[in-house]
Amino acid sequence: MKFRKFLNVTYISSILGIFSFIILTATLSKENLNEVTGFILFPFTDKLQPGLQSSRFIHWLVISLAMFFYIIMIKGIIRLFQKPVQPQSSYPEMVCQSEIASMLDAVDSEDDAKINEKIITFMKKFDEMVAEIFEMDNNDLKSLWVLQMDKDEYQKSIEKENEEFYQNDHKSFLMIVNLNEHLKPTEEDKRIIRWALQQPNPQFWDDRVKRNFNGENREFVFVRNYGEFRLGYALLFKHQHMITEEKLQHFQAASSYLMLLGKINDLTHKMIKYILEKVV
Repeated sequence: MKFRKFLNVTYISSILGIFSFIILTATLSKENLNEVTGFILFPFTDKLQPGLQSSRFIHWLVISLAMFFYIIMIKGIIRLFQKPVQPQSSYPEMVCQSEIASMLDAVDSEDDAKINEKIITFMKKFDEMVAEIFEMDNNDLKSLWVLQMDKDEYQKSIEKENEEFYQNDHKSFLMIVNLNEHLKPTEEDKRIIRWALQQPNPQFWDDRVKRNFNGENREFVFVRNYGEFRLGYALLFKHQHMITEEKLQHFQAASSYLMLLGKINDLTHKMIKYILEKVV
């Protein structure tokens, strides 16, 4: 298996070329062979040619060494003027690592102002990085943060009387928030998210939401934590073909830690507390 990479057109052509050259040197007359040798060794023809009359093998050896030298010299010249190519990792980079670390450190503290600052810094930075992944302006990207509220958190939210809270079932409620104030979640968005939470895969996308929900959205991407739901992130696109395989793989790698952050109850409680007090 490890030699398979050598079995391509370039290497096969090179091998055939070498055999053709050997056959050529074996069949050429001495006069023609001298001409080939003189052409290959043109800088040194006058000095070396008289000593190469006796053996056909010597002609072949000298020509081979000269061609090898020329190839090495040409490759060296090309590398001299060629810009170095940075190797690209086959795995997309994770994003917001420093913001996540700062947020988790802040959650362990008792400083509410610091906690709130680090949480919103992470959320905004993540939105920005996702917009870059999908090559969109951040103001045009409809990204929704989705959190599961418990009874106490819901009681606090009632006082807000805000449409961003949505009953998921008879026992639980969702907080659906977009940090972009001009892109508030619609009823269709909420139905799509409720449907997404019923799917077994914590990371998935769908390009049939127009047919399934008969609304303005065309494509949808969602990621949530493993196990009992607490934290999710949704992207909704009004245009088709916004999601490519490359962009989807990048997003899945970038958002993979959300599947674990939702398992940190202290973090999700404080995210909900911050959103209730500062965002909603």
